[in-house]
Amino acid sequence: MRNNPIWQQLTLHAQKTKLKDLSHLWQQPDRHNKLTFESKNIYLDLSKNWIDDEALNHLCELASQAGLKEAIKKLFNAEVVNTTDQLAATHTTLRDPAHPNHRNNTKALFSLADAVSTGQIKTAFGKQVKQLVNIGIGGSYLGPRLVVESLTELQSESRIPVYFAASVDDSLINQLFQSIDIEHCLFCISSKSFSTVETLMNARAIQTKLKEISGYQPTQEQSSLMAITANTKRAIEVGIPKCMVLPFDASVGGRFSLWSAIGFPIVLAAGKEQFQALLHGAHEMDLHFRNKPFTENIPVLMALMSIWYRNFMGLSAYSCLPYDARLRSLPKWLQQLMMESTGKMHNVKGEVIDYPTTPWVFGDHGQLSQHAFFQAFHQGVDALPLDFIGVLEHNSPAQDFLLYNMIAQGAALMRGKEEDHSMKGCPGNKPSTTILLKDLSAESVGQLLAMYEHMIYTQSVIWNINCFDQPGVELGKSIARDIQEHVENNTLNEVALDPSTMALIKKVTE
Repeated sequence: MRNNPIWQQLTLHAQKTKLKDLSHLWQQPDRHNKLTFESKNIYLDLSKNWIDDEALNHLCELASQAGLKEAIKKLFNAEVVNTTDQLAATHTTLRDPAHPNHRNNTKALFSLADAVSTGQIKTAFGKQVKQLVNIGIGGSYLGPRLVVESLTELQSESRIPVYFAASVDDSLINQLFQSIDIEHCLFCISSKSFSTVETLMNARAIQTKLKEISGYQPTQEQSSLMAITANTKRAIEVGIPKCMVLPFDASVGGRFSLWSAIGFPIVLAAGKEQFQALLHGAHEMDLHFRNKPFTENIPVLMALMSIWYRNFMGLSAYSCLPYDARLRSLPKWLQQLMMESTGKMHNVKGEVIDYPTTPWVFGDHGQLSQHAFFQAFHQGVDALPLDFIGVLEHNSPAQDFLLYNMIAQGAALMRGKEEDHSMKGCPGNKPSTTILLKDLSAESVGQLLAMYEHMIYTQSVIWNINCFDQPGVELGKSIARDIQEHVENNTLNEVALDPSTMALIKKVTE
């Protein structure tokens, strides 16, 4: 990669000091108009970034040489893009109204949702379902939670309130039990493989609790348990009635799965119309990503900016800052999406690469962040790319205040402030991106999330890595399973572990 002539040109161009001088960059004619872009409900402003026309042109050329245009076709034609598992990535088919996967997916989700909400399906106590607990982790948790919060909280009450249990933590499970009406609750075990240790431990805790309650009589007709999985056989083996299993295909990646059956909590909480609108918004962004030239393509431009900062400007972190409480889970969702997808050290041929990939991603609600880590943004030595995200349509003076704060932070980071007392001065010249949503409708949320998905896919193509596998996630889990097995069998002395790890295990088991 580093031997690529365009890569070398970008490396040399990034060394020009004026590229890190926003006051100089703003002398370019018509800079703001050249670096603002719109697609349906999304407005993107890149003008406060360390970028000029030459760098952007080179980056677009880099994308072309990486075969991005062909890679986009392969994604939408359901060709193999997950080279590790030799699978397509079919999440986009689930939101394409012309594709059979879309119709089959929504038909299954809506049919079960109707049966639950009308009382046709009852809990194992013979009671109508009035609450749902989603038991899942990673993509089975972060996506659904983000969308449920976005489309229900602060707008209207959920049709059926949804609770989320992700962490293997007795205190959290016990707290959950105190918050719900168990006899009226449907517990949804969401796991692609149906082998995730954390999810199954939580599921067993729920099953144990249910069996302790008088009147619990599960049958094929009434159940307090359901499952969403790509491994239907395994779900049935652990006692979930077949009619209560919503399947999805193994070609849908876990962190790209909220559009699939994994989105069932969204349907129950927000309704079928909202879920359809979510899919429609994502499909609109799919069309934009598929058809627009790179110079006008919002997900591609977002990816190129992140590659510019990571590989050529040497900035190793990235922050996502939504200025709307309904989007407060967006940073965690994006953190998993980006770091699990592109945190790779091997290219698609299995060769070790010699350039960094994913940045370290973090963030929080914008105003909360102002009173936490913005001090470091303004006066710290380091700079990093920031995404400010605001929602335009609202009916609240408080929301106006938040938007003004968001706009002011971007301006302050760029302009800085000189003070007679040097310790109070802020140097400015810090880059940022602003993303404005027309509203926080289901359609807008769908567009925003699909935008970030395609941004990550674009990164992976240019970095020549597979964004649909996660071998690093499995390593720690594998060691944990081995430790637990040896502790239970009293065979720790047979394990080749370092002295520190052995001492820590003994502390835990004493």
